[in-house]
Amino acid sequence: MKRRELLTALGSASVLSLSSGVAPAKTISQPQMGSSPGVRGEWPFVLPEVINDWTTVRVDGFPSPIPACVYEGAQLRGGVPLGGLGTGYFTLEGQGKLGFCSIFNELVPPAKVFRDWLMVESGTKCVPLSTAQIWYLGHFPVADLQAALAELPLEIGVRAFSPYVVGDSPISNTPLALFELELRNTSNQPLSLKLHLRFPAAPEGAGLAVRGEGISQGTEKGCYSLEVSVPSRDQRRVAFAVGWHAPSWRDSGGDLRYNRYSQRSRSAEEVAEFGHRNHAALLKRVLAWQQEVYRSSFPGWLQDALVQGLYSHAKNSVWIARKRHDDWWGEEGWFTHSESHTGCPIVETMVCRVHGHFPLLCFFPELEFTTLEGFRHYQISDGEIPFCFGTPTSMRDPRLQCQHPLNSGQYAQMVYRLFLRTGNKDQLLHFYDSAKRAIRYQYVLDDDNSGLVNDQAHTRPGEAWPANQFYDCWPWEGVSSYVAGTWLATLQTGKQLAELAGDKEFAAECSEKLAKAQSSFEQRLWNGSYYRLWSNQQAGTSSEVSLANQLMGVWCSRVLGLEAALPEDRVAKALEAVERLNLAATSYGLINGVSPDGKPFDTRVHPEADFGRNIFVGENLCAAMTFMYQGRKDVGLEIARRLYRAMAIKTRSPWNQRCLLSGETGLPLWGEDYYSNLVIWAVPMALDGMSVKEFAKSGLVKGMLSVVR
Repeated sequence: MKRRELLTALGSASVLSLSSGVAPAKTISQPQMGSSPGVRGEWPFVLPEVINDWTTVRVDGFPSPIPACVYEGAQLRGGVPLGGLGTGYFTLEGQGKLGFCSIFNELVPPAKVFRDWLMVESGTKCVPLSTAQIWYLGHFPVADLQAALAELPLEIGVRAFSPYVVGDSPISNTPLALFELELRNTSNQPLSLKLHLRFPAAPEGAGLAVRGEGISQGTEKGCYSLEVSVPSRDQRRVAFAVGWHAPSWRDSGGDLRYNRYSQRSRSAEEVAEFGHRNHAALLKRVLAWQQEVYRSSFPGWLQDALVQGLYSHAKNSVWIARKRHDDWWGEEGWFTHSESHTGCPIVETMVCRVHGHFPLLCFFPELEFTTLEGFRHYQISDGEIPFCFGTPTSMRDPRLQCQHPLNSGQYAQMVYRLFLRTGNKDQLLHFYDSAKRAIRYQYVLDDDNSGLVNDQAHTRPGEAWPANQFYDCWPWEGVSSYVAGTWLATLQTGKQLAELAGDKEFAAECSEKLAKAQSSFEQRLWNGSYYRLWSNQQAGTSSEVSLANQLMGVWCSRVLGLEAALPEDRVAKALEAVERLNLAATSYGLINGVSPDGKPFDTRVHPEADFGRNIFVGENLCAAMTFMYQGRKDVGLEIARRLYRAMAIKTRSPWNQRCLLSGETGLPLWGEDYYSNLVIWAVPMALDGMSVKEFAKSGLVKGMLSVVR
């Protein structure tokens, strides 16, 4: 691009020199991206021999190599989102461009930017970063790139990150992305460079600012530049901060919302100045909690999965402030996580958060409280807890009679999970009456006096939706192993909550109902080898399909530190059947439904949403953890490894994790950036046989929280 064209595109800017004063990376003896003597292509990571697959990589800031995948940028499907809790984000794509963006409250759908943010001008040439050969290593919230420009004798190392710091919700709520570039001259002549930076232009009422030594703002919004001189066979570092500020927006219900961060910062300039001044300290805190994960004894792929999985908080979260006297939420604000802003925008889908809320519960329990308070607020008089707060971004339109056989009981379980995490009895008592009424609401869903919750599919013959349970396009009849099993765990929860609250009457009530429910469960659902999918006693029909997550209730009990509500010998036999049928039917995890003859079950009702013969990632992970809790760690780990490999390696999309995978190919079928997949953070807990209470005090969680203080 000629200089005149560049100035038209990015805006003219004055230029100053910049020296970051950052110490150079250490030299490591390994073949580098650039072969010229005197050029060190080792920052921010040393390019490994293995590309597009897991290996160990030397990455700046870590004392030893970490398990990671270095991707060839052009083959990567989606980049690291730079953002935090309720801040909005923009993605740094594998091609070197900015990708999707929601920093100005474009939540659903996020804006599609997909344009160059960095162009390097030298002499008569102006070369975009996107024309380089790029190697990409992400460890959320950090994106590390190595780039070799063909048109200039230049290599560029890029490190970009946002201050997502576990245990520190205010810092994690800072609308900020920090950049550091290492410019390496591979020629025998000095290079005089002008870097042109372009970020999304802020609309009216919002702002974006870039701050760094030598940074100069152009005449067009979002455009900045700086000059750098790089001696021959040498390198220079530059650093800058990008802050944004979009304080208010209207959700899809028309309500005016204020982002929580607007109570901590007044402008994009203020945010950017804070980031530039504290660049090194913020990076240190991010790498510190990551190092705790990397030094754990868990398999390398699991360490990688844990770090990357947290990206969903950047893409799908909203944290609004209390600004008016009539706001019902407290001074901490109200935090929510969408099922998926990019794939299925529903604010806090209960059946997804029962999987995906574990990182919030472990690292930001004060925000978990605000979300549960939302469900308590919207509970109706008969005790029913809503399925969600609204769609696509509305937060005052709760949906009822949708997946209601699960929602209310799962709410009660999450109230107990929060108590196990915090040990705060006053907090538990705050929620107790609500949880008690939620459990009692589910009594009315027992259609045949069996003591079990029935499935309540609201469908006519031939219809797929609404099935009213997690597999919402796969209607079941009567009582199912999944819904009824979850109900057993809910009754166990009710007993525990009642005992803590000193409510002997309700504790006895839950115990009595649990005994009856357990007896009916065995009678109606055990087929001699495993628990059948469903049984409709009134119609005299049943399904002998083996559901991969037929023991969902066992998992629900074990994360609460309770014994399984089912006989141990039958749980063991059921797991053997899942291994024999569901695991053997695919190479990518567990087939959701398999017939007794070992064939994946075709629902035939809705071919485009064929949940039977394919793979739900979140549900598969719950099944994998049930194996772990029951002493079958090898099988559980293999299931989880297959799932993550399908997403991170086969599909090359660790920062766009899907909900439903093909049982035949492992490729994505439906859903993007899925809330449920955050349940990966319960896997270490299950692997060590821990409850939420034990896990919160474990070496991993305790260590991560302690090193960032």
